[in-house]
Amino acid sequence: MINLLAQTVPTGNSSPIIWAFVFIGISLVLFFVEVFVPSAGLIALMGGLSIVASLIAFFMHDTNTGLIATGIYIVFGPVLAWIGFRIWVASPLAKRMVLGGIVEEDEDEARQRSTQRQEERRAELESFIGKQGTTVTILRPVGVVRIEGMRIDALAETGSIEANRLIEVTAVYDNQVKVRVVPT
Repeated sequence: MINLLAQTVPTGNSSPIIWAFVFIGISLVLFFVEVFVPSAGLIALMGGLSIVASLIAFFMHDTNTGLIATGIYIVFGPVLAWIGFRIWVASPLAKRMVLGGIVEEDEDEARQRSTQRQEERRAELESFIGKQGTTVTILRPVGVVRIEGMRIDALAETGSIEANRLIEVTAVYDNQVKVRVVPT
């Protein structure tokens, strides 16, 4: 690589190989800036043109150097793009952009709120244990019951229970109450 940079072409004051590396640097900077500046892809387009300019400069230096650079771009370009994308997706900036503002701190708070809501719902359902109500739908074994004027998802303790039957809550299972028919 140092030997490549040290070579000069006798036809001009500056070597095309130096310009090739300058264009590579410009393209990397432009692709980095594209992530943060909304340009509808214009900056990325200029980065792509800079890569093309670097390939032209490599070919101007030497055909073999141009072919080697083309092969390197074909092999490592997608790999570097994939690595860059994976790093970007894990960043808080990407989470704000892609997920609508949910970042790690917010995820923890959301998890706590969800857990708290589940515990409150479970406590509310456990308050129905021992109370009686009626089935709104047929429980085969899952359906809807009405207890104290509230419609609640219910699970039949055994088999199925017909609609409009008197039931009693025996337990809470997941987000449902477990019920059985009250003998008449």
